[in-house]
Amino acid sequence: MSSRLLPLFLLPALLLSACWWQQDDQGIGTETYNVILPQNGKAVHPKYGKETWFAYGALNGVGGSVANGVAQAYLFEGGAYDLSLQLNAQIAKEGTFYEAWLKTGSGQMLSAGHLVNHFGDVRHQLQFESKEDFSGDLRVVVTLEKDDGNPAPSDQVIAEGTLKPTKR
Repeated sequence: MSSRLLPLFLLPALLLSACWWQQDDQGIGTETYNVILPQNGKAVHPKYGKETWFAYGALNGVGGSVANGVAQAYLFEGGAYDLSLQLNAQIAKEGTFYEAWLKTGSGQMLSAGHLVNHFGDVRHQLQFESKEDFSGDLRVVVTLEKDDGNPAPSDQVIAEGTLKPTKR
């Protein structure tokens, strides 16, 4: 009877050792986030110089959309504005894309551009740079747009959030 049980003990050991040899720890790619962190009490952008204003805020899904993320905005001494946005949301269906907007105090929507998805998963990002100061526009909205050439924002809001100015 003991010789019959021997294969039952050896089989798991052989299977585990076979799996070990096929292990692959190589990554499938990298993703870079442009975040300016203060060093020695100063936040300095390599292109725009010293940071004079900073705000950040959470992005949350709207109307049943499963989405979350973070937005960070910067203003620099030369007047340059930078908005970095990372959003986790379902992959947009064929013929659609996500677009980020800054909502002004008067309700006007200013396009910050299309979100990109480098890896074909839920991670989407946007890097918006401008020589115009948008630090007064603290509302960030992400919509699902049809790829039809219409520059107006759609009514299908996926996520939104409010930037909170913060002293660093």
